[in-house]
Amino acid sequence: MPTAIGPVIPYAEAARRGGHRLWFGHSSTVDSHLTMAGLAGRGYALPFGSAVALYPLFHSHGFAVQAQSIGRLTGQTYVAGVGPGSTAFQRAVFGAPMKAPVRQAGEFLDQVKTIIPRPLQTGPADGPERVDKLFGSVETGLGVLRPSMARCAGGKAEWAITWLTPEEYLEHTLIPEMRSAAAESMRPAPRVASVVHAAVRRPGRDPRQLAHAAVGAHLAAPHYTAMLRSAGIPADPADPWAGAGELVSSNTYLYGSADEIVAAMTRLQERGVDEVVLNVFGVSKMYGAGHAVDDLEEILAVADAKSAASLVLPESAVPYVMSTRTEAVAAR
Repeated sequence: MPTAIGPVIPYAEAARRGGHRLWFGHSSTVDSHLTMAGLAGRGYALPFGSAVALYPLFHSHGFAVQAQSIGRLTGQTYVAGVGPGSTAFQRAVFGAPMKAPVRQAGEFLDQVKTIIPRPLQTGPADGPERVDKLFGSVETGLGVLRPSMARCAGGKAEWAITWLTPEEYLEHTLIPEMRSAAAESMRPAPRVASVVHAAVRRPGRDPRQLAHAAVGAHLAAPHYTAMLRSAGIPADPADPWAGAGELVSSNTYLYGSADEIVAAMTRLQERGVDEVVLNVFGVSKMYGAGHAVDDLEEILAVADAKSAASLVLPESAVPYVMSTRTEAVAAR
C-alpha cells in the first residue's frame, strides 16, 4: 500500500532483479495505479498486480482505463484484481452493506472486459508470446476468501487472489470450487495468487507480534475470521492477539529460516497456487522497511537458487550426445 514513491523503490528493485511480479494492495494515500505508472517512468516496467483494488470506489470504465494504461505503459501483463471490501467499508461508501457483493463483483469484471480492447486481454492459457511489448495486456482477478467468490472467479476471472488462506483450505475448498465453476462455464480455471505474510526468524523477534502487526486489523474483521474458522483455525474478531498466535501455530503466517519459508511456498504451489505473493509488512511495521526488504531479498535468493537448481541436469543424467536444447538447459 504505497504512501510515496521512494519507499516502493527497494521492492521494485528486488522484483526486477529476480524477474518477479510486484503486487500492490489498495491505497487511499497514493493511488496504486499511479504508483505503478511512476515506477514504469523510472525504468521499472514490471509485471504488476493488484491484490486487490476495492471496486466500489471505481467506475468500471475508469478502472478499465487505468488497468489498460498500466499494461500499455509497462509492456507487461497487469493483473487487475478487485474485491468488494468489508461490510464496514461498504457501509462507509454506500451507507449500507452491498446486497449482492459476489454477483456485483462478476458484473464489474464483465463491464471492465467490454472496455479493454480484446487484443489487450490475455488469460491463463496464453503464453508470453501473446503479449505485445508495445501494449502489454490485462488479466482480471477477484479477491477470494470463501467458496461463493471462488465460484465467481472460476466463471469470470483470469485470477483468484487469496489472503490469509490456510494451505488445506485452499487445496480442498477454494481451488476445487474455482475449477468446478470454470468447467461449468467451459473456460480455463483461473490462476491462483496467494498473499502470504512472512518473516525470517531472527534473534529478538516474536512471530506472534509480527503476525499481529501485519494483520491485526484483519483478525478483528468478521469476514476474515469467519473464513479462518471455516478453515479450522479458531479466530475470534474480539481477540485478534489470540488469532495472531493461531496464524503462527498453523503456519498460515510463515516464520522461520528462508529455507523453511521457501519450503512452505513450494507446498502451496504443489497444492495448486500459481504465484505466492510474499508480504513482509509485519516486519516493516515493527522494524522498518530496511529490515523488511532484507527479509524479502533473503527469501527470494533462496527461492531463485532452488528454481535455478531445478533447471540444471545432474551430471549423471546428461546424455553423451546432447541436443542444443539440452545443452541450454544444462548450462543454465
